[in-house]
Amino acid sequence: MRAICPNHKNHKRFVTVVQITQEWIVDEIGDFIEVSHECLETKHGPRERNTWTCCECGTEAVVQE
Repeated sequence: MRAICPNHKNHKRFVTVVQITQEWIVDEIGDFIEVSHECLETKHGPRERNTWTCCECGTEAVVQE
């Protein structure tokens, strides 16, 4: 899998979605207060079907398998 910015081939950093597990500190009814640990486990890393956005210019990338 490879993400390519259609505007600038030398742009190599992208924003996309991943799924992680975190521990939260919550109040007595379960409302979020703050993150206890940033990341305990990565459930799913970047996937080709996600939207990938170029960090440099904001263009949606083309993802090749």
